Amino acid sequence: MKKFFTSKIASNLFSLTSAETAKRLLGFFTLVYLGRVLDKNGFGIIGFATAFVSYFILVVNFGFSTYGTMEIAKDPSKISKFVNNIFSIRILLAIFLSLILILYLFFSEHSTVTKYVILITGLNLFTNAFALNWIFQAVEKMQYIAIRQVLSGLLGLIGVVIFVHSENDLLIAASILTLSTLLGNIWFIPIYQKMFSKIKFEFSFPFWKELFRESFPLAFASIMIGIYYNLDMVMLGYMKPESDVGIYNAAYKVFLLGIIPFQLIFSAFFPQLSRVGLRANEEFKITIKNYAKFVLGSGIVSGIFLFSFSERIILLVFGGSYLAAALPLSILAMNVIVVSLNVFLGNPMMAWGKLREYAIAIAFCAISNIILNFVLIPKYSYIGAAFATLLSEVAVFIGLFYLFNKFTAGLLYLKIK
Repeated sequence: MKKFFTSKIASNLFSLTSAETAKRLLGFFTLVYLGRVLDKNGFGIIGFATAFVSYFILVVNFGFSTYGTMEIAKDPSKISKFVNNIFSIRILLAIFLSLILILYLFFSEHSTVTKYVILITGLNLFTNAFALNWIFQAVEKMQYIAIRQVLSGLLGLIGVVIFVHSENDLLIAASILTLSTLLGNIWFIPIYQKMFSKIKFEFSFPFWKELFRESFPLAFASIMIGIYYNLDMVMLGYMKPESDVGIYNAAYKVFLLGIIPFQLIFSAFFPQLSRVGLRANEEFKITIKNYAKFVLGSGIVSGIFLFSFSERIILLVFGGSYLAAALPLSILAMNVIVVSLNVFLGNPMMAWGKLREYAIAIAFCAISNIILNFVLIPKYSYIGAAFATLLSEVAVFIGLFYLFNKFTAGLLYLKIK
């Protein structure tokens, strides 16, 4: 264990954890401020727009970043080829999907202000097209990701405190959230070009074919995860009043704060998990053992804390008008522990190239979530949405547990000298 704390993973984990925690806390404080200033209706619109646009963003991302990270971690000489082609594809996808989003809004029955908030949030399609954080993850230069995280979060918080003062500033709030993310992602571009090469449009269609083919399982899994994480908010927006969406949004934002460590830990371990692979050696067992300690340990601590203090947290953070969010938060707190188990069991499959199997397991979760949301939300509103989320995660745990044991059979019982 002493060797681990002096390793590259430990350094990356510290950088990512420090910065992402700071960024998430800044983002959380930003949303807390907006929740108090915009009231439940405005906060609900922000939550609905973010969840709705996230599906378009998933298509722009299409799993290219994860696939590119895996390949570049193995062979850094491929950096320019991957960056130029992925950048080109994403810009074209962002343009195409923006047109679809505008067409949808033209015919939709949303209120005028909701349409404008969705349109402003939709600019994140281009924000994500510019993102290059995955390159710095692949070459294990996590400090650049760390700086960007803090910069983006700080810009968002400062912006809303200065310019958002009442429920009438909803459009300004949406603009600031989008702009802060855009500036954070643009910040990567000059650094990348100084370290590696200039970004240019590249249309290598045979390579595009490979990118789409290899990234499709990742894209499919991402879309399924997106359905799981955001469908409840979208369905609440269509089925229930905006105030209900605001209540659930408050509980869900606290829940998301509780699962921050999981993705950070996986991001730090991802390059080494890719290199180690599914091989019967000592390094494999040590890596998995350390990964499990961090993911499961943080999950248990976060889950118990949120469950024990759900009501106090809601009162302290969002105020008495959001007290109804305490019950869905307590349900989601139990889900934190289940999520940690699934992150431990499922995420390494991406690093090991078991993308199709992982995608199938996630699809099962998404389908379960869709069915449960349709059944529970109409009658139980945000409480039903929270239970749908928990039960879906339990369902996917069953599949991931089976797959993990199948792929690691005989590899975790080596005698370590």
